[in-house]
Formats: sequence, C-alpha cells, structure tokens
Amino acid sequence: MEIGKNRRLDLQNMREEILQYGLKLFDIFSNLDALKIFLYAQNGIENSKRVMKELELTPKRYYTRLKELMEIGVLERGGKGYRYTPFGEALYQLGYYLYNVLEHKEKLKLIGDLRDSKILEPHEMERVLEIFSEDSEGLELVLKSLGMIDETENIEKIDNFDKLAERLAEDIKFAEDYIYLASRYLDMRVIEACMKAMKRKVEVKVLLSEEHLSNKLNKLRFLLTPILLKMAIEIISSFKIQNFLRKRKISYSFCIIDEKICLFEFPPFMEGNFSIAFRVVDKYIAEKFKEYFEELWNKTETKIILDIGLERQDADQYSYLK
Repeated sequence: MEIGKNRRLDLQNMREEILQYGLKLFDIFSNLDALKIFLYAQNGIENSKRVMKELELTPKRYYTRLKELMEIGVLERGGKGYRYTPFGEALYQLGYYLYNVLEHKEKLKLIGDLRDSKILEPHEMERVLEIFSEDSEGLELVLKSLGMIDETENIEKIDNFDKLAERLAEDIKFAEDYIYLASRYLDMRVIEACMKAMKRKVEVKVLLSEEHLSNKLNKLRFLLTPILLKMAIEIISSFKIQNFLRKRKISYSFCIIDEKICLFEFPPFMEGNFSIAFRVVDKYIAEKFKEYFEELWNKTETKIILDIGLERQDADQYSYLK
C-alpha cells in the first residue's frame, strides 16, 4: 500500500457497526475528563490517586471515564495498573497527527489560497510547502494525501552531467542555511551559484578534487570569466579561504543543502567519467551525507594554495575588475 496517498471513503460501502463504533469513540472523547485520562495513560497509570490529584478529578468522575475507556478498547489492565491497548496506541498516534494539523490549520488555508491564485511557480510552491511542513508531521501527511507533496518527486534520477550541474546550481540558488559540496568537477555554473550564496551569508564549504583544482584548463576557464573572477576577489578579501575551500582526493561528488536536499553521484564505472546521479529530498539521507562530509572536512589539510593567482595578497593585480 502506498503511504500518504489520497484515500476516499464511500459511505455506501461502510459497515454499520464500524460507523457506530466510531461515533461512540467521538462521544467518549468529547468529554474532557476522558481525554485527559487517555493522554495521561501514555506512560501507563500505576497510581490512580495520583492521577485524580494531578488531573483534579473526583473518584466518581475518574472511574466513570476510566471504565468507558476500557470498555471501548483503548485502555486495559496490565502490570501494576492501566495501559494502552494496541488500538489505544494507534489512536494516540492518530490524535497526535490530528492535533498537529489543528495547530497549523491557518497554514492550510494559506496554502489553498496560494495554490488557487497560481502566483507562484511550481518550484516556488514546492519550496513553500516544504517550509510549512518542516515542523509538522501531521501537516506533511495531509499535504501528501492531498497530492500537494508528491513523494515520487523526492527521488530524481539525473543521467548526464549538464543536468546535474544545472539542477545543483538551481538548488544552491534557494539555499538558506548551508551548502556542503564535495566535487570531482569544477563547473562554472556551480561555482557562481556558491559565490552568490556566500554573499547572501549562506554557509558554504567545498571540498574539491585535487586533480581538477590543479588542472590548467580549469584555471584558464576561471580567469577568462570576469564575473566569477570579480566575485572570487571579493570573497577572498572577506574570508579565510581554508574556511570554505579545501582540496583532497574525492571518489564521487555529493552535495547537501539545508539538511534536506541531497545530490550525489553514483561512483563512476570508469575513472574520471560521469555515470549517473540522484537528487533526494530526505532529512535522514541528508544527515548521513552531512556527517560523512564533516568527517572528510575535518580530516582534510586546512592549508590550501589556490594556484590561479587569486591569493589574498595577489588580488591587487585584478583590482580593475572591482
């Protein structure tokens, strides 16, 4: 079964006993005393007197609602007191998501207004949805079920290097917190996007392949691109180069952006050749790649000589570009 897919209820095919059972659940949980006891029971109830005192319930109110919760099948006797049944555990999780959605109902209204207005481009709307659902699992599930967040788009296959460079540069353009890039390549589109991100105060750390950093053709391309050269001079004049650029041997390229977007190259079948890459929107995968990047970064020699005439002390010779 596909999780998060929009499901529909068909009233004509619903079983009467299940509907009646659901209505009874709603009736029980519409009472605040019952709801308080149910939520309190998350970690089990071992001392009823303590519960009555903390929830400010009389014995009659407490035991009346406790009995209802047991009869409906969400609590049971177990161990030294009362605990959730498996159904009770599922209901608690469902309640967590429902409350989560209720907390963010105004966001849902705004999302609906933005979608109907069509003033945002698809990639801009996607970014808004990601931001709105970042801190709300319930809202994320709802958006997926409504088709606003398509899980199939979380994994994108990229079959040639130009597409990879363009996609990466586009993602970097919208970075807000950090960009960690380990690359076997020196692509001018990506370099320019990273430099612009640094000027926006985004944290940028780049591990470049020793081979490509020292390649004479790459140096020439850089020097013949005045815009990049100008930005490089400004950045090198403002930052210590070892804080954002280091070189080491790299087996495959990857990039993590803002703790959720991760682009990574499949290790090439033949040395030096691009094979295939993937773009994934997944916090867990991004975190794993981030940990790996930080490990590489910390093990890399901090002293770097960017042998293209752009050392801080040599930048004056290019002052005409400023």
